[in-house]
Amino acid sequence: MQAHPLHADRSLPLLAETGAIDTSADAAAAWARAQRDAIEACVHRAGVVLIRGFEVTSATEFRAVCAAISPDLRNYTGGDSPRTGVADQVYTSTEYPAHLEVFLHNELSYAGWSPDRLFFCCLTPSETGGETPVADGREVYARLDPAIRDRFETRGVTYLQHLWDADDSPGVGKSWQDTFETADRAAVETYLREAGMEFEWTGLGLRTAATHPAVLEHAVTGETCWHNQADQWHRDIPSVKVSFGGTDDARIDPRTAGVETLGNHVTYGDGSPIDIADLMHVRAVAHACEAVFPWEPGDVLVIDNVMAMHGRKPFTGDRRVLAAMA
Repeated sequence: MQAHPLHADRSLPLLAETGAIDTSADAAAAWARAQRDAIEACVHRAGVVLIRGFEVTSATEFRAVCAAISPDLRNYTGGDSPRTGVADQVYTSTEYPAHLEVFLHNELSYAGWSPDRLFFCCLTPSETGGETPVADGREVYARLDPAIRDRFETRGVTYLQHLWDADDSPGVGKSWQDTFETADRAAVETYLREAGMEFEWTGLGLRTAATHPAVLEHAVTGETCWHNQADQWHRDIPSVKVSFGGTDDARIDPRTAGVETLGNHVTYGDGSPIDIADLMHVRAVAHACEAVFPWEPGDVLVIDNVMAMHGRKPFTGDRRVLAAMA
């Protein structure tokens, strides 16, 4: 398989040259299975590969392509973004309001696990916007102000979350039951303990704290990659996370979100506060590194979730993009 950059001025995504005559979904899965090693090599090189030209039109067809590349697909357990399961281990992409931008991030970098592979498939492009921008985490890391980068690299980050109970009235974001895809407290506690996350059941629901590195060394290439989403979790920065499921009751207070009251917050791994200016610098650098392309029906995007970041642009009209992970 040959692949070349989709944009002349960007290293990612790489566009796979499929040479397909049969463009059916069955042919897409068969091609992906035959080219698995080549796809993986390209993903390790650039971070993102775009497979274009096949007629992938449903969740089950998309799942077959994903499983051909990464057989061990996983559920979105522990994820806080609003999604709907549409097939086994296949979900809608984030269902945040269409007018909001989801800024660049690494999937589930705040949770008890983070996927190695992330897959997207476009079934229906939006009328305008709705692109899934991507950025090379190696480039983001290299272009950050060294002093800011050092603070994150040496201290790590702690993601704080206070989730509401589905048996109570709705709160901001997802309930703990929806987040962990179970109403079994013992199962949730097992997940949290195995992930090394601190937790406490409260009168409002479930409070958790997850400490992770802000950068990761890629397991295959050994390269250092920016890997977090701290700017999306800080309670003093406007975020898509507070755009759904909110109420005006006393359980929601932006001054104490993620700790005493419902919502999210982030600190350095040692508990010290993160300067908002530092987070906005990170966001600006990531934006400067992003590559954007319009979706076409049937497109499948394969992302190395350590090496590359992704997001979602605002859009108008119907948009149907699915996600899976491994």
